[in-house]
Amino acid sequence: MQQTARPDADLIASLEAAHYHPLWDRYKRITPIAPAPRDAPMHWPWRGFEPFVARAAKEVPIEDVERRAIIMANPAFGGETVTTSNLIAAFTILEPGDHAVPHRHTASAIRFATRAEGAVTIVNGRRCEMHEGDLVLTPPMCWHGHINEGERRTVWFDAANMPLVCGLDASFFEPGRRDDAGFWKVDAGDERLWAAAGMQAADVRHVDGQYPKYRYPGSEARALLDALPGAADGSKLMRYVNPLTAGPVMPMLDCFRMRLAAGTASAPQRATWNRICLVVRGEGRSTVGERTFEWSQHDVFTIPHWTWASHAARGGDADFFIVSDYAVFDAMGLVREERQ
Repeated sequence: MQQTARPDADLIASLEAAHYHPLWDRYKRITPIAPAPRDAPMHWPWRGFEPFVARAAKEVPIEDVERRAIIMANPAFGGETVTTSNLIAAFTILEPGDHAVPHRHTASAIRFATRAEGAVTIVNGRRCEMHEGDLVLTPPMCWHGHINEGERRTVWFDAANMPLVCGLDASFFEPGRRDDAGFWKVDAGDERLWAAAGMQAADVRHVDGQYPKYRYPGSEARALLDALPGAADGSKLMRYVNPLTAGPVMPMLDCFRMRLAAGTASAPQRATWNRICLVVRGEGRSTVGERTFEWSQHDVFTIPHWTWASHAARGGDADFFIVSDYAVFDAMGLVREERQ
């Protein structure tokens, strides 16, 4: 059956030729009813990733590259280096004695110590040792580099909001010098002023907009999770915060720790922000959207925005480290969350 031409077809063609678009024929495309993520949930098991760690350590000299890191790429983004909307996740590998050259960039990034004993990150002249479960920030345009001072290979989890910053075309990058020996000769500096929760130096002036604390010890995070009361579903959630503002650790990147109680499932939830989850300890199962997968220590998986997710630990409690763009949605008034 032949379709009748729209009475305004000639007007629409004329508008388009003059670089205008009529709202009336496309408002549903530019004002969707609800978010529709490009990506399905993804799961990267550590057992499949670990062989690549060994190969990269042997085949990629640290002197030849900016970073010896392997990024988890979601095929939904058509070959782009993206893990989930706005975020990437990776593991970085250093052999004993390796120095990862200093640099700085607009993107916000974090390091979470998995098998990193002996590794050190230098951030803006502060030495941040990396012990089990430590979180180290590398905020926007802060100089940072890494060194393995131990006798064994080190591996840690990285995440950054480079896709978001590049999508805004606001990315700047400045390389450092490989021969800058003085970069590494620092101690913890002012980081010591923030070593204890709930206490602050009374007579030290802090500049608004700066980052007072770069290292969040894993031992303190574990102690807080132990002390937290569980929610109705048995889960516990803590947020890493800037101690000066009580807000997110960085304006465009947020970090959380979650504990799942053995034998219970977390309530299904969906939200407008994206999450990348690293399994810190334990094993279990998650249902995210239409996918269900089994996970264990060091596995990584994504929870795309506006996708239902629930989790269950198996055999004992389990802990996640979560990286999110929640802070961006919160700042723009776009936070929305639903639970079942």
